[in-house]
Amino acid sequence: MAGPHFDYQIRESPRAKYMSLRVTIDRGLEVVVPRGFNRSLIPHFLRDKQEWVAAALSKVHAARQRRRIEPVQTLPTEILLPALGRQWGVEYERKASSTIRLTDDGQGRIRIVGPIEDLAGCHAVLQNWARRQGFNALNPWLRRLSAETGIAFVKTAIRCQKSRWGSCSSSGTISLNLKLLFVEPDLVRYVLIHELCHMREMNHSSRFWRLVGQYYPEFRTARRRLKEAWYQMPAWAE
Repeated sequence: MAGPHFDYQIRESPRAKYMSLRVTIDRGLEVVVPRGFNRSLIPHFLRDKQEWVAAALSKVHAARQRRRIEPVQTLPTEILLPALGRQWGVEYERKASSTIRLTDDGQGRIRIVGPIEDLAGCHAVLQNWARRQGFNALNPWLRRLSAETGIAFVKTAIRCQKSRWGSCSSSGTISLNLKLLFVEPDLVRYVLIHELCHMREMNHSSRFWRLVGQYYPEFRTARRRLKEAWYQMPAWAE
């Protein structure tokens, strides 16, 4: 579907109150609209936002080019997790086996042994390792912020999500994206506060943002920086 100079997809969201734009590596330009929205307004909206869209699509194009240079088929030899301030070296050993095994010596070295030509399998064990790192670091971090803010939650889950840094449920579960491990600590803190505030305001109303602002006044800057961070994710974490 063509807009002014752009191809885009339309996604109806029952949670949306207004029209908004998303640009991701996998889906390109997406126009998010509430149910029943007058779609004839979309081209005018894109025309007003065309400079922002062009810049965002340029970043997506650059990210896709990096993937071609370092495609999904490659395996990492180093893993840097800025959220934790830690780095690991990764070694591989091809071995006749039906399973791929990952060991972490606790000293910054990871070893993956098995049929390492199975790239999807290697990516899977790396993601499982990252989930454990995420739970071990993000769960206590979230609990400290819960005590600091006085906002309670029930439990934490670590997932590999494509379009959200975090989410929460009415039952009190906060889900966090393992990709948070690849961003700076202050941005992780913002996401954790954001999700905690949803325990009181399950929406993005002005009351919600005022609550976020009490604990993270620079939330607008953090939101912009997080949009940039999507383009920096390693292929194996996708």
